[in-house]
Amino acid sequence: MTQVQETHWYAFKVFYNKVFEINRELTRHKVETYFPIVKSYKLSGESKKLVVKPAISSLIFVHCTEPEVLEQQQQLSGKVMLYTHLREGSRVPSPIDEEEMRIFMLVTSVEDERLQYLDVGSINYKEGEKVKVLDGPYKDCIGYIKRIKGNRRLLVAVEGLALVATSYIPSEFLEKI
Repeated sequence: MTQVQETHWYAFKVFYNKVFEINRELTRHKVETYFPIVKSYKLSGESKKLVVKPAISSLIFVHCTEPEVLEQQQQLSGKVMLYTHLREGSRVPSPIDEEEMRIFMLVTSVEDERLQYLDVGSINYKEGEKVKVLDGPYKDCIGYIKRIKGNRRLLVAVEGLALVATSYIPSEFLEKI
């Protein structure tokens, strides 16, 4: 009898700013991926050109089983590094909490040029009040409220990997948890 493996989100550190290339490779192998993007326009003579780039240049998330993520790491050897932790003396893939990933994806998929990606170690994001957003583009997101440059912002993190601050959210849209 074979054991059914659960799927989880995992993270790869991508080398040489090749997130789009790695995404194509993983998608070709039918692996679900996610990475936040930023869009901007660049003036080229008389026309505007849309420029799409990864918001975090060296990070891609994959949704698969542990054996599949280990296989993908092997196939992409030298191009990516799987985030791992120690368990019983050996390194194993670090699964990401499903709810944490869902909220991160919800926040980073909103097209808001005021989203700010922060260095995870740069700020104690758990210092503020924990809240749930009740309305607006970030409805149902859960995070911590923190003042950044005088504005009250919602901070959402994937523990140890990525941290994003939203634009201002009115207090009437927030509920303390």
